[in-house]
Amino acid sequence: MTKKASKILLFFMIFSLCCPCVYADETRVVPMGKTAGIQIYTDGLLVIGMSEIDGRCAAKEAGICVNDRVTKINGSGVTTSEDFAKTVNEHPEGLSLEIERDDRPFTVNVCPAPDNDGVYRLGLWVRDSCAGVGTVTYYDPQSKTFAALGHSVNDVDTGDILSLKSGIILDCSILSVTKSKRGYPGEINASFGDMVLGDVNANTGEGIFGEASESGFFSGGEALPVAARSEVHTGDAYIMSDMFGGKLEKYSIQIKKITDSADKSLVVEVTDKRLIDSAGGIVQGMSGSPIIQDGKLVGAVTHVFINSPTKGYGTLAESMIDAQRSAA
Repeated sequence: MTKKASKILLFFMIFSLCCPCVYADETRVVPMGKTAGIQIYTDGLLVIGMSEIDGRCAAKEAGICVNDRVTKINGSGVTTSEDFAKTVNEHPEGLSLEIERDDRPFTVNVCPAPDNDGVYRLGLWVRDSCAGVGTVTYYDPQSKTFAALGHSVNDVDTGDILSLKSGIILDCSILSVTKSKRGYPGEINASFGDMVLGDVNANTGEGIFGEASESGFFSGGEALPVAARSEVHTGDAYIMSDMFGGKLEKYSIQIKKITDSADKSLVVEVTDKRLIDSAGGIVQGMSGSPIIQDGKLVGAVTHVFINSPTKGYGTLAESMIDAQRSAA
């Protein structure tokens, strides 16, 4: 190798080490911070509990467990808990259920028993959907897609990530904000509207993702670069939220720590007196609130510290982008 070539190679190595890692395509998205209603429909029916009928539970005896998913009943797909209960009652002689557990399918045969009201049941509690309030993190005007929450939608009883069949986000009206206090996380109280803002097509550990509709909800706003992990640092930042009066506001925070966790990559602390006085810090429903630092989207708020509600966790925007691309 010539002396000149050696100098060029050395320069390249130094340049590569000193320059922060950025996306080759310079990903830019519009930070949102807008509150929305979220409705998720499960893929099959999630088993959330068991009960005995006349001293026995037919479902448990057949080997069904909590967190199993019922995908078919007597060979036909099942989508609602009401249809499931109706079909069970219509087959007192017995029926077959196709179950999925840890991505492994199997079939069980089970006979229902008459309850005190004469209705035949399996002693099986199932869920077909869930709904809640969250915050949209960003909108990609190029692909017309969105991201929200910064964490997965989990079943309230089992804690497992809901297997997604379909979902929507809706407009909502914020009625009030219950203030967080030590030992009790507050929440955004809202009512859902009728306008569908987008379709949810992925439920992942880094957030929910989907296709945006043609509505004014996503219009406006400046597209910002997405920060790589190596660009995020401790120090000043701000979050965006519209939970008070529907007006989008910026609230100052401090990024206290950066970790290797997935949806808890950032430890943040609210320093904005307005947000502390009005909400006590972070409240439920703020999940997905975008975190901006140095003019870049660096992440989203995901969790509140129950015993210290001015503090919480966040996930990296880089991780959300990667998860969205993997799910596409």
